[in-house]
Amino acid sequence: MAKNLNLRTKILVGYLITVMIIIGVASWAIYNFVSLNESINDIMVENYRSVIAAEGMMEALERQDSAELIFVFGQQKKALDIFKKNQMQFMKHLSRAEDNITIDKEKKIIANLNQEYQNYLEMFSTLQRKADQSKLKEAQNFYLEEVMPQFEKIKTETRDLLLVNQNHMKTAQEKANDSAVKAVYSTAIFSVIATIFAILFGIYISNLIIKPVKELTATVKEIAAGNLDHEIKMDTKDEIGQLAHEFNSMTERLKEFEEMNVGKVIEEKNKSEAIVKSISNPLLVTDEENKVQLMNPKAEELFDLNEDNIVETHFLESIDEDRIFDLITETLDSGEEQVGKNNEVITFKPDNNDSKGHYFRINTTPVSDREGNTNLVVTLLEDITHLKEVDQMKSEFVSMVSHEFRTPLTSMNMGINMLLEENIGEINEEQKELLEVAKEDCEHLNNLVDDLLDLSKIESGEIDLEFDAVAVKKIFEASIQPFMTQAEEQGVDLITEETNGLEVYADFNKITWVITNLIGNALRYTGKGDKIKLLADKKGHKMHISVADTGEGIPKEYRHKIFKKFVRVGDDKDEETGTGLGLAISKEIIEAHGGRIWVESEVGEGSIFTFTLKLPK
Repeated sequence: MAKNLNLRTKILVGYLITVMIIIGVASWAIYNFVSLNESINDIMVENYRSVIAAEGMMEALERQDSAELIFVFGQQKKALDIFKKNQMQFMKHLSRAEDNITIDKEKKIIANLNQEYQNYLEMFSTLQRKADQSKLKEAQNFYLEEVMPQFEKIKTETRDLLLVNQNHMKTAQEKANDSAVKAVYSTAIFSVIATIFAILFGIYISNLIIKPVKELTATVKEIAAGNLDHEIKMDTKDEIGQLAHEFNSMTERLKEFEEMNVGKVIEEKNKSEAIVKSISNPLLVTDEENKVQLMNPKAEELFDLNEDNIVETHFLESIDEDRIFDLITETLDSGEEQVGKNNEVITFKPDNNDSKGHYFRINTTPVSDREGNTNLVVTLLEDITHLKEVDQMKSEFVSMVSHEFRTPLTSMNMGINMLLEENIGEINEEQKELLEVAKEDCEHLNNLVDDLLDLSKIESGEIDLEFDAVAVKKIFEASIQPFMTQAEEQGVDLITEETNGLEVYADFNKITWVITNLIGNALRYTGKGDKIKLLADKKGHKMHISVADTGEGIPKEYRHKIFKKFVRVGDDKDEETGTGLGLAISKEIIEAHGGRIWVESEVGEGSIFTFTLKLPK
């Protein structure tokens, strides 16, 4: 008969019986709680208020005594304020105790307290008169001989009131404990009987419901494991039986679908792998835990690795390239494609036996699931060696031309200076103006040649770097010193963040030059009321140093090329003297330190130039 009942009816019957058992236990518990409440009420209502009143009187009395001590030692105004304030508190608590007399002994104690406290107040009045008559010594003796004993007497009466109520509370508590013990035993016995009955009935009901569910679950697990030939056998007519029938129909359809699609899935998988393997640039795939999942032959050749040996291992365990790893983690965090920092091309020279070396542009692309969560990152290394060679040829040409320019420029500059000094004859004002313009142009060309030669030397690796552990605070102080007067004249706040204890492993002079160049650029695009701030933040095994300003900001079209040679943003305010090489040189110096530099900026909100340096070993 139970098999013919539907699942809802079975559950309803079990629910009703359970409710009846709960109601029985709850009714008995309520009866016991009411009894306990009456006993507890005796404690809380009859005596608790008197206890609080007694404690309040004792506290007020102690403070009045302290006020009298202050009074006899000279601070009379302060003492009177404290005494009167606590006199009111004492009288308030005494009044509450009078309104809550529940024990015979309380009435007598409170009457004594009233009388003794009045005497105490009269003594304080006497003490005041003696003090007013400048009889401080006599007032002090009066306090010790008369007032203080009266204080102790009142304190004793207050303590007696507290003890009387506490003792009565203890008696009431014992009564409540007896009631509680009886309630616990009776409720426990009643609950055990009800529980036994509920368990027996629950076993019966559970067999009717859970047994077919277990059979259904076991069969579903078999099907989930891939055994689509397994069929659920269920002879009940309830909802579970109907579910089993529908599940069998679904399994049949899954078998047909699997047979139809397995071939296509395998074909698509082979096609995707063939495409990845055929890509001419190095490519690798990592998951959300930065474990390598796939690597094409070009990547195996580049890193001198075998894909089978590094699959499911962490990226940094096999490939020691922090710059690639940083871009991968940024892509995982942001869910956006990354090509260096701010689309800046990042190059690196892999450590292999090819003495010529290769250079790559790193591109990381996220792969998201249906929920939009990034679970894979595809990293492509585009070979730009030929572009690097062209750039090197251009740099060598510029270096050669710069060297050739230096001698004639020096001669021209000397000639102009001789003419201006009128060593070979007098000149008129118009001639002098023309010579001044020519001198400025020569100096500008000299600065350009110097910057080009510095850049050429850095790019060729001829720059001498003296690495040492340097305090960031020392670098900041040396960097801002030349600009303090200029910043003050422009009304710009030039400030540094607290950097105590922070150190970097760098060439002090070269890094100071980089920060000085960044501060100089910031001053060109800031005005009165703006701020320029130097910051340092230790992140992992790198130190991030930033120069942030609240100036004009950099237009979007310039941000990806601002570190290239001869690039100046918009209408450069220093067009006459600027060469457009400062940031390019800064970039080369930072990369020579093994770091990288980038910019974050919004027009009208300012810019933040940040670069990384190594920490001391």
